[in-house]
Amino acid sequence: MATTQLNARVPEELAARVRASASRAGMNLGDYVASVLEADQAAASGGPELREARARMHAAAAYRKWLADGRPETDAMSLDEVFGD
Repeated sequence: MATTQLNARVPEELAARVRASASRAGMNLGDYVASVLEADQAAASGGPELREARARMHAAAAYRKWLADGRPETDAMSLDEVFGD
């Protein structure tokens, strides 16, 4: 399979966590990131349960970033409201 290089700027804390996860998995960083992207894309094109789990994961990550950036929660919807639980 042909490969290509992707470059992305990410927060240092995220980079450190990803490097640690790759190390724990016994993988080099490139292979680990590729496997994470493959899993995400498989979930994106999977059945309804996989797509919902993926959406929840992305929503939770966006929410954590929102809070870390000091943004207000005033009038915000909960994840349960967003996903109809």
